This record gives sequence, C-alpha cells and structure tokens, in this order.
Amino acid sequence: MTTGKTAPAGALPADSDLTGARPVDAGSAGSLPVRLLARFGSDAMLRNSLFIMATSVVTSLLGYVFWLIVARTQPASVSGAGAAATSALQAAALFACVGAAAAMIEWLPRSRSALEWRRRVTAGVLVAALASAVAGVLVVGLLGHLLHTLPALGTLAGGTLFCLGTVFFAVGTVVDYVAVSERSGGRMLARNALFTAARIPLVLLPWLLPGTTDQILTSWAVAGGVALLVGLAGFRGSTHGHSMRPAFGGLAAHVREMMGSLIGQHFITIAAMLASYLLPIMVVARVSAAANAYFYATWMLGAVFFMISPAVSTSLFAEAAGNAGQIRALARRCALIIAALLVVPMAVYLAGGGLLLELFGPAYPHEGRLLLVLLTVSAVPDAVTNIAVAMLRATNRLRTALWLNTAMLVVSLVLSWLLLPGMGIVGVGVGWLVAQTAGALWALARWRQLGTPPTPTPPTAPTAPTAPTG
Repeated sequence: MTTGKTAPAGALPADSDLTGARPVDAGSAGSLPVRLLARFGSDAMLRNSLFIMATSVVTSLLGYVFWLIVARTQPASVSGAGAAATSALQAAALFACVGAAAAMIEWLPRSRSALEWRRRVTAGVLVAALASAVAGVLVVGLLGHLLHTLPALGTLAGGTLFCLGTVFFAVGTVVDYVAVSERSGGRMLARNALFTAARIPLVLLPWLLPGTTDQILTSWAVAGGVALLVGLAGFRGSTHGHSMRPAFGGLAAHVREMMGSLIGQHFITIAAMLASYLLPIMVVARVSAAANAYFYATWMLGAVFFMISPAVSTSLFAEAAGNAGQIRALARRCALIIAALLVVPMAVYLAGGGLLLELFGPAYPHEGRLLLVLLTVSAVPDAVTNIAVAMLRATNRLRTALWLNTAMLVVSLVLSWLLLPGMGIVGVGVGWLVAQTAGALWALARWRQLGTPPTPTPPTAPTAPTAPTG
C-alpha cells in the first residue's frame, strides 16, 4: 500500500486486481507450487495475513525454546519470577500501545505526502513510547514497591530494565503495524524473529548475574532494543520511498488530529483482548484452580482460531483503510482466505481434538473435549465479527466497532460467570459461542451498511508549516 499516492482512494488500473497487482497470465501458469507462489506474490492481503500468522508461530516456538533453556539453567524460583515479570512487561506494553499501533493502519494510507507519513509515524511512536514508559513506572511502583509481588522490580536495576523493555516492546509493536500498513508483513516477521531469537544467547551470558531475574529482564531489554533498531533501519531504502526518520514539525497538530482515532482504536483492541485475561481468573474464582488447568490448556489449543481470522482481518483493515470504495470486495476476499485457512484445523480439532488434549495428560480429554468443540465451532462467527470490526475500523466508524466488541465481551463474561458453577469450564465455551454468534448475526444483518463507506469529510490540515523540519 503506497501511502503517498495521489490517485483517489479506490482508483485502480483496469488490469489490476483489488490489491493493485497485475493478474498472472493463466497461459503462463506452471505447476501448482509455481501458481501458489505467484498468488502469494500478487495478493497483498494473503501475503500480509500469512506473515502475521507466521510471526505468531515463530515467536511462540522461539519463546518455548527460551523458557526451556531458562528452566534447565535456572532455579525454578528464578524461572517463575522471570515469567511473571516478562508477562507483566508484555501486558503493560500492549495496553499502552495498541491504540497507537492500530491508528497507524488507519492513518498512514491517508497521508498525502512522504513528510506527512513520517509525521504521523513520529506521532504514533511518541505516544506509544510515553504511554509505555508511564505504564512501566506504574507497574514497577505497584508490583515492585507497594505490593512486593515482583521483588525483582523493587531494585534499581530490575525496575530500569523493566521500563526499558516495556518501551522497546511497545514501540516495536507500532513499527510492526507500520510495516503491515505498508503491505510489508515480512518486516514484522523479521523483527520479531530477531527479538525472540536474540534473547536465547543473551540469557546465557555469564556477566548477566546468573541466578537472578535481572538476567532474564536484561535479555528481554537488550534483545528488544536491538530488534527495534534493526526494524527502524529496515525502512531505509523502502520500496515505497519512506523512511522512519522522525519528523517533528506540526507534531502537536497531528496528535490532535489523530487523538480520537488513537483513543477509539485503543479501547476497541482492549475490549477484544480482555476476555483472554479475565476468563482464567473467572474459572478459578467460580470453580477451582484445577479446573483452570484444564480450561487454560484447552483455550491455548483453541487459540489457533483466534490467530487466523484476526490476522487476515488486520490485513483487510490495512487494505481497506486506503481503498474504502472496494471494501465489500475486499471483505469477500478476506472471508474466502479465512475459510481456506480454517477448514483444515477445524476438521482436525473436530475429529481428533481429544488426542491433542491427551498430550497434556489423561484427564484433559474428559474435561476439555466439549469445550474444544465449542471453541472450534465458534471460529466461524468469530471470523464474521473480526471482518465486521475491520470494516468498521477502516471506514472510521470506531464507536460502532467499540460497541460491538464491548457487547460481545460483556455477554461472554456474564454468561460464563452464570454458567461456570453448574456446567464447569464448558460454560465458558457456551458463553463465548453465544456472544460470537450474536455479534455475527448483527454484522450479517447490517452487511450492506458495513460495506457502504460513510460520506467523507474534508481532511483537517495540520496547522504547522509543510516544509520539512524532521
């Protein structure tokens, strides 16, 4: 997606598909692998989606290796404390930066020049950096000094490393979303692969105070800083003509212009994320910690469905943000891609979900099989609601997107709370399926309105001079 283009949104060459790429000549198509490779190269939505999903897979695998090494080389107390500290780091960073990150996808395609593009990126990065720094300090003060939940954060070294890691993680996430908006999901994959891979040798360095949580936090902070620098440098010489060099002129005006979007995108994403954080706590409170072990393992298996449709929908958001006139056709393509990617894992889970759960232990299939079936079935309405939210975001109907996500969150939590004592963890699956189905039915009933972009309003020009100052 070229953010500095001068053609009006939706204007495409006659011989182009909806991604702006020229179709492959059917007569020149070769074998199936060649045709698939050509499809991957020409379909920006598919390419971006696969890169986003590959990022999740690679970071999960390398993260598993990292914690396996920590578990084998450090005492259990250090490993557990480090896991808690880094979980708090990720939560603080994500809750601080998700609005700025999503706003990049909305606003960068609307940039009318390379300078305006750089100013908007600068605004997003600064908002994420400041918000994550504040979040890091608050977590250190609360969990490290006030409650003493994470004593490692109570030291100067631990607190400093935590705050640095939080900022690097948050700004890196914004850079990832800038890459997605530029149809360069490969940059996102490369930066995250470097981040997760670099932690592995760093945690083994002898001068990092082995046997302390500072060793783990240092590896996260250093790897995060290195990966961020590489990610920023990767935009130098971009094929789209953009660089990540800061541009501070008119910054306040751009922040004011984007503020409604920053706040709206933030709460939309938070509403989508909260269930994953709250449901395990609810299972413990309403049933037992043992029940949560079965629930959490099953939820992790079901997470494959919560990776596919959000990834493709994020690509839809990136495509439609600069091409709202084609949003219905883009949404149909998004649905086809999701369907193609979901059919195999859904069939595997429905046919052999019990065998997958048995890997965790002999009691897990009995306890989690029905829940896994409900989560598998819910992948269909979940995909519909993810597409709907992406369409609403791309057409700047943030309030409607927020209400949709919030309503599904509330229905899911309320039903889970009511059903857990009588149905056990299956009650969470019922609540989740009902909430997603209700949201999907609402979206399908309003499909025509969702696919009709709102009447555009004249853009608010920054009050700052347009001469380069960055």
